Amino acid sequence: MQLFPNGRGVGVTETLHGLAEWPVVLLFGLVTQLGDGWFLFVLGGALFVAGEAFPLAGVDRRRALFVFGLALTYVAVIGALKGFFGLGRPPGATEPLALALSPGALSTLLESATTADGPGFPSGHALGTTMVWGGLALVVDWGTSRQRFAGAAAVVGLVSLSRLVLGVHYLVDVVVGTAVGALVLGALYRFADGGTEPGRVLGVAVAVGVLGLLNGLTFDSVAAIGGAVGGWVVWRAVADSTPVHPTSGREVLAGFGVLAGAGVLFAALEAYEPPLVLAFAGTAVAVGGVVGAPLLGERAV
Repeated sequence: MQLFPNGRGVGVTETLHGLAEWPVVLLFGLVTQLGDGWFLFVLGGALFVAGEAFPLAGVDRRRALFVFGLALTYVAVIGALKGFFGLGRPPGATEPLALALSPGALSTLLESATTADGPGFPSGHALGTTMVWGGLALVVDWGTSRQRFAGAAAVVGLVSLSRLVLGVHYLVDVVVGTAVGALVLGALYRFADGGTEPGRVLGVAVAVGVLGLLNGLTFDSVAAIGGAVGGWVVWRAVADSTPVHPTSGREVLAGFGVLAGAGVLFAALEAYEPPLVLAFAGTAVAVGGVVGAPLLGERAV
């Protein structure tokens, strides 16, 4: 029995994508980065390292790690769901539009930002954006709760719309992705005692990552479990000694140096896709480095 016997297309993707000229495609290619995995990891990692020193959205590091843990869990959840359903994307999702003003390396970046491959249901961008930006709205103290959730909803709406305009998802994909993201976020927020017990979220990421391996041993599934294990193990080792608040600006700068190194390592793994054993070890080190960055920064200064 098929989940969607009549298909997931209701004409929305075809209409929006068909009307989009290259400037609109370029604009939404940039907008969609707000929900891309690399951006969510950088956002969560930077919030954790900076803590209360983070502009506008500063929080104590335990609640910041909750947000970073949401990014880890999102990767594990979307990998498990897409592997289970195995539903494809709209026709032409892998075909870049002819964009003006896109020479050389810029053309490659634009192609990456405006196309997608692999299973399409549910939308990972919609799910991840809902979890991470919604998590931010739950834990930060900026503005009123209504303002924070309105801002998060606006980001989720724009990212979801971008997936339709770019022609890489059906409407059903983004609706279900948003709904699942909201349900998972609510459950994790309660399980983590209002975001104050981030280790529980890291443990959930490990458990879901193990389930993802049942769909097959691929770079993505192994990297997801590797990163989750690395973050969980390191947090168990440093939770009590990690400063809840930054002790100095130099500590934060040193922590960002560690974060940058972890980002370079992860980018290299993504680019070269080494053997699975190295993928597991590399992502474990990269994510473990992020979780250990505040303590390493303090020790360094």
